[in-house]
Amino acid sequence: MSNYERFARTINWELPDRLLTYDVIDNRELLERFGGQGDLIERNARMASRIGLDVTRGVYDPDHHPMGAKVQNWSRLLGVDPKNWEISQTGGAAWISRRPFHDLRGLEKSMPNLPQKSDVEEWYIPAIKKIQAVYEAFDVVFVGTAEGPITEACTYADMTLFSEAIHAAPELVDRLLEVFGGFSQYVAEAFAANPSAPLLFMGEDIAGRRGPIFSPEFIREKALPIWKRIARPIKEKGLKLLFHTDGRVQEILPILVNELGADGLNPIERNGCNDIFEIRRHYPRLLLFGNVCGATTLPYGTPEDVERETLELVERLGPQGGIFIGSSSEVHDLVPVANALRMYETVHRHGGFPIKVARP
Repeated sequence: MSNYERFARTINWELPDRLLTYDVIDNRELLERFGGQGDLIERNARMASRIGLDVTRGVYDPDHHPMGAKVQNWSRLLGVDPKNWEISQTGGAAWISRRPFHDLRGLEKSMPNLPQKSDVEEWYIPAIKKIQAVYEAFDVVFVGTAEGPITEACTYADMTLFSEAIHAAPELVDRLLEVFGGFSQYVAEAFAANPSAPLLFMGEDIAGRRGPIFSPEFIREKALPIWKRIARPIKEKGLKLLFHTDGRVQEILPILVNELGADGLNPIERNGCNDIFEIRRHYPRLLLFGNVCGATTLPYGTPEDVERETLELVERLGPQGGIFIGSSSEVHDLVPVANALRMYETVHRHGGFPIKVARP
């Protein structure tokens, strides 16, 4: 059974022969040790195959942070002049350190253009087809990604200015959400017509450790209609929608599951944020992606700590299906190689159906 077949069975609540791993890798040592040489996409796919990562959504470039590519896409597809934008980077973190505006009046004069569907398709379709072909050759499932409109709007405007605009210039908020929502809708439509996997990931960071960043009223009024537009082509093709947000999600799960109809949740952060077992109890048909602690256990624990936490997921949730085990964020540079390998190895060693974890 191929990993694609296992993946399709799992997201449709059918048991495959074993559990699958899912993650995002941005760890230079893992790529250098297991990726080999040559084309960057092929190096990433080879690395995933060699370390036991079955499903992923990212192509890691250790020399270029994704934030730089984001601004390039804004320039190419939304008419943004890149001259007055600057990206700063320290280690694995990057941020926009200079924008061509600093207040609402400047933001109004620097609004991005509405995207054109043909431009998005011309950029996206060849890229996802190439990635699919390479990853398929290594038996790794690659899921497509659409950016959430709130996250993109906040990244573009800066969170402080975006929050000010919600109260002082709501028309600018509407415009930003329409631009970035339209962009992601066209990506979703292109992916639905050219799926690398039967699932699309939508990344929308709308929660922190204490709960939602935005009120449920704002989410329902401003974001939910656009999310539904992004989800529509995916649902119409019979594909699944995976919703990503960091932070504590309990308060907004009814919106995501019952109103949007999200099929899965990622990354399900630990450390007082979420209880994955309670989420499964309340939402028994929600696909779960992640949950091995990427803040403490993976970077600072021992391989035995990682195995213990991973085994808990395998043993308690694995028999029910509908779970893909990986980090609660990503495997970043602070995660020792031995810990990452132990996590994936544990899933592969103990995740065969019927699951029965042997205890000493």
